[in-house]
Amino acid sequence: TMAELWQALRLRLVVLLTLMALTYQARKKTFLSVHEVTATEDYAKDSLQWITDQYNKESDDKYHFRIFRVLKIQKRQVNCFFSVFANPWFEQYKILNKNCSSD
Repeated sequence: TMAELWQALRLRLVVLLTLMALTYQARKKTFLSVHEVTATEDYAKDSLQWITDQYNKESDDKYHFRIFRVLKIQKRQVNCFFSVFANPWFEQYKILNKNCSSD
């Protein structure tokens, strides 16, 4: 369904942004805009909750994962245009083209 596609895309974006956060170098130019934000921002809370829910749903661990403390949150803003092939009757979706840039 379309909701599952958006969740999968959102999860991939979170993973991508996490990987980029680990390899980010301030001197290099990139298509990302990086700003430090507080953990009380609505999108920060929603993103952390969604990540936790997804992890717990897919984990085989008998204990549920919980976030106790957030040390630092960075907002990374990027503009992307996706061309997507969609055949909803057969639940087939494929990203045909992706173009990302800053502003």
